[in-house]
Amino acid sequence: MALPIASIPVLTGEVAQRFEAEAQAHYEWYLNRSEEEKKAHAEIMEKKFAELHEMMAKAHWGNE
Repeated sequence: MALPIASIPVLTGEVAQRFEAEAQAHYEWYLNRSEEEKKAHAEIMEKKFAELHEMMAKAHWGNE
């Protein structure tokens, strides 16, 4: 038996405009961030990927 298709929420009006403006502002910040911010972000990502790999190894999932 088929399952009903869930409705997909859609942003409209002022909420959609605010979301788009915030997304654009964040994208511009990302493109223009300082070298210190880039380095800090890279360090955070490295740490988080190490945690992910450790978790996957414990679950015996992925390359070991």
